[in-house]
Amino acid sequence: MARPKVFGLDAAVVFRGKPMRVSGRMLLQGASGQSTFRYLLSGGAGAPVLLEQAAAGRYALLRPFPPAAEPQTAGKTVAVGKERYTLVGVRRLKVLESVGQSTGAAPGARLLLSGMFEGPAGTLMREMVPGSDKQVYYLVKPLAAGDLLSAETHAAAREDARRAAGERDDD
Repeated sequence: MARPKVFGLDAAVVFRGKPMRVSGRMLLQGASGQSTFRYLLSGGAGAPVLLEQAAAGRYALLRPFPPAAEPQTAGKTVAVGKERYTLVGVRRLKVLESVGQSTGAAPGARLLLSGMFEGPAGTLMREMVPGSDKQVYYLVKPLAAGDLLSAETHAAAREDARRAAGERDDD
């Protein structure tokens, strides 16, 4: 299997058709040695985007809850309004690298505990630093193929599409 593309700090990317830059990156290592990257993307206007890249190269959008809308946790369940999410796993993630802007709520942390919850609207993640009472909640949405591309790959795809359109016009 080909190794997934890793984006460096300040790399030009295109997220869902919008040009952005990697303004922060974090490398995490799970208990079994698998690597996970987190990217903070920023662009001209709009809110920054936080993405997580699994070892297999799959990406997920991490959408944080605003502090005022923080879910209620009770044991192994999390309630978001009337929806209930159930704990399905916990990841213990060692922070190996953190460069650029903060890619989460725990700048300077060396270890993160990440609880994964499943519910009717998908996956919810609760993350905390051991020894701290601060928690961050994210809705986790998998990205479709082509949602995140390097600027070079995006430009090449556009050029290919332009050429293909020109060839059809010549027929």
